[in-house]
Amino acid sequence: MSDKAVLIVNTKSRRGKLWFQRACETLPRLGVPLREAIALKDPSKLPELVRREIARKTERIIVGGGDGSLSAAAKHFLDKETIMGVLPFGTGNQFARDLHIDVNVEAACKVIAEGKVMPIDVGTVGDKIFLTVTTTGITTQIAHSLTPETKRRFGIFAYAFAVRQALYKTKVFTAHITTPDETFDCRTVQVVVGNGRYHAGPFLIAPEAMINDGFLNGYAITDTSRLGLVKFAIAMMSGKQNHLQGVHMFRATSVQLATTPMQKVIVDGEEALQTPISIGLKRKAIRVMVPQDFQPEKEVEEALKQEKESNPENTPREQ
Repeated sequence: MSDKAVLIVNTKSRRGKLWFQRACETLPRLGVPLREAIALKDPSKLPELVRREIARKTERIIVGGGDGSLSAAAKHFLDKETIMGVLPFGTGNQFARDLHIDVNVEAACKVIAEGKVMPIDVGTVGDKIFLTVTTTGITTQIAHSLTPETKRRFGIFAYAFAVRQALYKTKVFTAHITTPDETFDCRTVQVVVGNGRYHAGPFLIAPEAMINDGFLNGYAITDTSRLGLVKFAIAMMSGKQNHLQGVHMFRATSVQLATTPMQKVIVDGEEALQTPISIGLKRKAIRVMVPQDFQPEKEVEEALKQEKESNPENTPREQ
């Protein structure tokens, strides 16, 4: 097995082109020698390059890009000994947030040099995998508004504009959700199924969610009135949408989602499928570099403790 790493960066991502050279300089300085560094101008070639390096028994493949690029690469790390390094060069950088990897290039390189290897779960949907979330509803409209050009030009502010547009354009639909424990029907504008802890930026999916706990966590917005959506937006800002009666929460190892009418599905920020879909989970399927002090169990323990202290009467939720 090679003792050197390979760096592959999507230079079409928001900061990929800007930070590629800095990563090339920083990694060797921190003790991570690079056998090859590839500035990728065509993101569609990323999976092919990852497969090639895995076949060569490259010990560590460092991927730089946004969540879409990282997800496309991650599929080829499934059940392999090769370790995935993450350089968050996109706009949302949701996967990096789940792993507590800083978006600063120097800090992210330090994780690759000094961090630890952790096996994490990945979600599955159709023939695809996802690292963070699979969603339908409001997120579809957001994806339509977020072109590569707007993300590069406006960064995180592009999301704020897209969310505002989506709230006006999204139409109510019927969702039929089935898990091993329940079947649930509702009128909704958004269904979220997460593999990780966060979604839509820094917002919790659920206090107990972890990227290595063997569960999918999700919710459906059931109060689709204007007031209900405002309440949801406010609650989501503090990660407390699980206490709203207008939100149905679920936690499961698999989820079947059908809708009327059919809805487009967003997988790790990219429009990819249409309902109906079957969502599953592969346990500890990918080995990634994370910070030495990353302890998701303690993070969840602390979140649940804070929730209990702030909600001693256990505010009821809609079931």
